[in-house]
Amino acid sequence: MITAYDYRTAPVEGAAILYLIFFALLFVGARWWKGTGRRMPRYVSAAILFGGFYYGGLPLFDQIRVNAMDMSEMAVTKGRITKLWDIRTRGRNSEPFSFQKYQENVTHGFDIGRDSFSWRGGRRCPVATFCGFHGGPPYLREGQMVEVTWFVDPLRFNKRRIMLLRMER
Repeated sequence: MITAYDYRTAPVEGAAILYLIFFALLFVGARWWKGTGRRMPRYVSAAILFGGFYYGGLPLFDQIRVNAMDMSEMAVTKGRITKLWDIRTRGRNSEPFSFQKYQENVTHGFDIGRDSFSWRGGRRCPVATFCGFHGGPPYLREGQMVEVTWFVDPLRFNKRRIMLLRMER
């Protein structure tokens, strides 16, 4: 078996760090603007801090929290993939200032017996990309033997989060 995905060796959320830097620079610029005597609504600074926390702080906190967990708290499921699936939903995009009328969400996953594992297609480093895997990404197929180390994450609505995925070639 080869290790196809390991959350602990996945790269640091680079986008989260860039968001933190961006919002910090925006906050410094807003404070400078206000310090020169110009007018600015009070909520601008609060909105900038909230954006930095939501887009930068929360993903980094989540990564630190999960990396600090002990592997003995995890469950291990071994078996053959009985079913591969992906769910595509398309709905009206309600995000403000978006040029896309419709938004498509893709959820990938697989079943091992009665256990089901899934991930969203738009994450920065999902299981599907097998971050840090050298020699090209392996592909999941039905009937393939896999070993999944996972835990139920209460901060993600009690969904299963894959920490380690080992699979046969």
